[in-house]
Amino acid sequence: MEHRIKRYPVRHPLLQRYISFFWELKIDQAELNHWLIPQRNVNMRFNLSDTPHYLRHGDDESRLEDVYFPGLQSRFLNSSLIVSGKVDVMGISFAPDGFHPFLKIPGSEFRDQVLGADEIGFRVAKEISGKLREAPDTDTRLAIMEKELLLLLNATFRPPESFRNILEALKQPRNFSSVNAFCRQYNISLRQVERMYNKYIGLSASTYCSLNRFHHSLNQLLRTDYSKLSDLAYDNEFFDQTHFIREFRRYTGNTPGRFVKNGNSILQIGKLA
Repeated sequence: MEHRIKRYPVRHPLLQRYISFFWELKIDQAELNHWLIPQRNVNMRFNLSDTPHYLRHGDDESRLEDVYFPGLQSRFLNSSLIVSGKVDVMGISFAPDGFHPFLKIPGSEFRDQVLGADEIGFRVAKEISGKLREAPDTDTRLAIMEKELLLLLNATFRPPESFRNILEALKQPRNFSSVNAFCRQYNISLRQVERMYNKYIGLSASTYCSLNRFHHSLNQLLRTDYSKLSDLAYDNEFFDQTHFIREFRRYTGNTPGRFVKNGNSILQIGKLA
C-alpha cells in the first residue's frame, strides 16, 4: 500500500497495562474511503489537520468530531471513513480491557457506534488536541499523550486480575470455538464472565471470541501466503472453509478474496488488529 500507519510503543510502565500502542498517519494529500471493520478494542483518534473526517453509513454521511472513538462493532455495519485532503492523525489503541480505567465508561456504550468526545462528555479532549496540534514533532506528541493519559488513569477501575486471566485464556485458538465449554471445563460462571466482558470490553464473551478469531485469521491472511482457505480455516478452529467465509463476511461484508483485492480497509494500511 502507498500509505502506512506508523506504530509507536507505550513508554510509561503504568500505561503499558492499558494501551497496546500509539499510532500516526500523515498524508499530504489523500482521498480515503475506508471501510470500518469491527475491532476488538476502543480506539481514540485525534484529527490534527483542518481536513474534516466524515462517517458514511449507507446513504447517510455526517461530519465527525476532531476527537472520536471508533471500534467495538459486533458486525459489519456498512460504514466507512471519508477523508479528502491533508491527513494528520494520532491514535491510541487501548488494550481490549484497557479503556474503562481512563474514562470510567462501560465499553458497551461504544458498541456499534462511532462517538465524538463531546458526545460522551470528554471535555478535556479539546485541550489535549490543541496541545498536540502545537507540538513540533511526533516525540513531543507522544509525550503529551502519555502525560495526559496518566492524569486520567484511575487504577481502581482496573479489571480484576481474574478477568485478565480469563481474557488471555479465551484468546487462545483452542478456546475460540466455545465459551460455554471453557466455563464448564474450569467451573466458571458463564453469567459472571459475560457480565465482566460487557463491562470491561463492551462485547459479550462469545462475540469477542468470534471477533478475536476473525482478527487472528485476518492477520494471517494479510501477512501470509495461504494457497488454500481451508488451511486458514483449519488453523483457526473453524468447522470448515464455508464456516470461515461466512464469519469473514459477517465482519467485512465481503469474501476473503475480494476483501484483500479491494484493499479499502484501514486495517490493510495499519494492520491495527
